[in-house]
Amino acid sequence: MTDSLILSATPSVCFTLNDWLRWQEHHHPSEIDLGLERVRQVADRLAVLSPQARVITVAGTNGKGSCIAALEALLEASGKRFGAYTSPHFLHYNERIRLQGKMVDDDVLCDAFHRIYQACEGTSLTYFEYGTLAAMLILNDQPLDYWLLEIGLGGRLDAVNIVDPDVAVITSIALDHESWLGNTREAIGYEKAGICRPASPLICADNNPPHTVIDHVRSLGCSVKWWGRDFECIPTTSFESQDSYDLGRQPYTAHLSNGLRVPLNDLALPLPSVMAALEVCIQENTLPPVEQLPAILESAVLMGRMQAIQVKGTSVILDVAHNPAATALLASRLKGQENAPRTAVLGMMADKDIHATLLPLLGQIDQWFCVELPDNARAASAEQLAAVLQQQKVPVEHIHTANSVACAIDTYLSLSNSDKPLLIFGSFFTVADALTYTQNNSVQNNSAQK
Repeated sequence: MTDSLILSATPSVCFTLNDWLRWQEHHHPSEIDLGLERVRQVADRLAVLSPQARVITVAGTNGKGSCIAALEALLEASGKRFGAYTSPHFLHYNERIRLQGKMVDDDVLCDAFHRIYQACEGTSLTYFEYGTLAAMLILNDQPLDYWLLEIGLGGRLDAVNIVDPDVAVITSIALDHESWLGNTREAIGYEKAGICRPASPLICADNNPPHTVIDHVRSLGCSVKWWGRDFECIPTTSFESQDSYDLGRQPYTAHLSNGLRVPLNDLALPLPSVMAALEVCIQENTLPPVEQLPAILESAVLMGRMQAIQVKGTSVILDVAHNPAATALLASRLKGQENAPRTAVLGMMADKDIHATLLPLLGQIDQWFCVELPDNARAASAEQLAAVLQQQKVPVEHIHTANSVACAIDTYLSLSNSDKPLLIFGSFFTVADALTYTQNNSVQNNSAQK
């Protein structure tokens, strides 16, 4: 069906997944509409507000998806049944909803969307709210032990927050989405602490939580485990700072709240996220045998987070880092690598703090490819990104622009004789374009070989 037919049509069982998604994108007056009243009314009609499974809700500026990835690995090793809801996706919408780590099928999503539409009874929902209810409906249909739910934006007014968690997690608090959440860590912390409930414990892996989080938790009277008081991760070598979360320098030892000491080496996921996942399992009494933990956690990975791939024989590192805290971690991890990249492909949203986000990487990247993200109204132009780099004293001859991520990769491959990896970062959209490029070239190569 064409877009015009989709937008004018009444959703039906004949809709494909792409039809549903295109319809949802234009159905509600605004892309983001924070608030719980509308979505809670529909959720109540769908009977998903009181799941039989235990609910783990994860909020945080960075590291939410990594925490859930670590939880999936730990719960799988413990023999638990679980489903997860995360966002956004890279290549397929189905990535957002997983059962036992496997993406759900199109027909399962379409059936859920149709049931939600019928339950709306005229209530208008956003694209994200439809996805959140679909996840809850699909998980609710399964005999699961755990729901793992990632907050999309903030916490207090995010649609995920309609379901009371049995354990709440805050991975980190930093500046991002200021136009929605506030321009201070205190304001953002208050929004994220909104996932807490009086009878549910909180795991906070931020090593310096704002007073708004501390005060809110105290006012609720819920139990809490704090990084640095109840658990922490200590570098094994004395010269490293435990506050840096520098995964490029190994090893570390996890000091857990139950007294266990676990060596953590060669992790692909950030330490705060992994530590939070371990503490959730302690809280839930689902921690695998301690001797198995290093292998379980070292094998846990997440698409688009320090993801290493090969593109036409060239090593590429993909990372969705899109705010200052995330690029500080990225820079720290790259600095610890013997063969760290010196060239980067950069694509970012215009509403981000581009200056502060690029600052941690300036001393490590020599050549920059600033790219357009076509058909993305939020994206900064290649010229805007280049202008920021020039303002930060990057020589103009070290800055290049390209019409797309694909064009930047092609140009780099045609000109470079470096054996160092190429870094691609700045947003989920940038990484998604890189993954699409890789997938397309893989298909072409496979076709040529037949």
